[in-house]
Amino acid sequence: MTTTINEVAAAAGVSKSTISRYLTGQFDRMSPATRQRIAAVIAALGYVPNHNASALRSKRSHQIGVVVGDVSNVYSTFLIKGIAAVTHDHGDQILIADGGEDPATEAQALASLVASNVDGIILQPARGQASAYEALRTAGLPVVLVDRVLTPLSFPCVTSNDQTASAALAEAVVAKGYRRLLVISQPVKDASVRAERYEGFKVAAQAAGASVSLLEVGKDSTVAGIKPWLAANAEHHPAIFAANGNLLMASLRWLQAHAVAVPVAVGLCGYDDWNWGELANPALSVLDQHPEQIGRAVAERLVALMSGEAVSVARTEIPATLHLRASL
Repeated sequence: MTTTINEVAAAAGVSKSTISRYLTGQFDRMSPATRQRIAAVIAALGYVPNHNASALRSKRSHQIGVVVGDVSNVYSTFLIKGIAAVTHDHGDQILIADGGEDPATEAQALASLVASNVDGIILQPARGQASAYEALRTAGLPVVLVDRVLTPLSFPCVTSNDQTASAALAEAVVAKGYRRLLVISQPVKDASVRAERYEGFKVAAQAAGASVSLLEVGKDSTVAGIKPWLAANAEHHPAIFAANGNLLMASLRWLQAHAVAVPVAVGLCGYDDWNWGELANPALSVLDQHPEQIGRAVAERLVALMSGEAVSVARTEIPATLHLRASL
């Protein structure tokens, strides 16, 4: 039997309109105690709001589109968890789409979300130019970017401090005595986050007297290019920096499969957003960019936009945390 909004109101000891305001995130005249009581009653009764009916009354669908670059990347999992924590509290559902790191796939996903009458979109853009997303601006749809920026920046944006964090890691690597360094990344020019990580690491390492090479790989994260680089630099205390978590894992697997000892033969470090690196043998030196926290921050900005609040078109950086461990 389906629980009704009237039954929820009666069980919580409030009016039906109070429940409606709770479900649409209108908390300005609602005490924290009332919000907690309503949330407990909704959970206990298993109440599921009829968003189609409420949309007819409020002209809102209570649905938010989230387009990520690669849904298989664990970064996306934690990002979505952070987003959902905020949207759930405001009575909104999220529709997740995989952009596939491909402009055509992303464009199709965005078109589908707009056609679904979403109230706003969180986007990890596959393209770097703002002109590619002019249709979203023209439609007046609330949009917040995550992880990557556009040129020029035309929407609010939340990212990690990619360039400065990567530079800090490079300085730590060189301080350990490494002088020949390899950066492994997907094509740098295709995403601002990759360019910033590469530039930040390279500039800081070179300033400290190290040489830096770049190995660009495809979507399959095949890192076989490590072999010739390692052969040419084995006598120069080399180290590898993997520019995302998938590539860090792929690099460790390749080194283990080829019996290359870390850190004896080569140092290894990179990005790790789900804390598996501390369980590796040896434990890996990593940057954790806190994707769940980023997800919460980007969702909070989108909710504010959808509520009619002014949100500046600016970049907000969530600082990454550097963990130095036995792999260096």
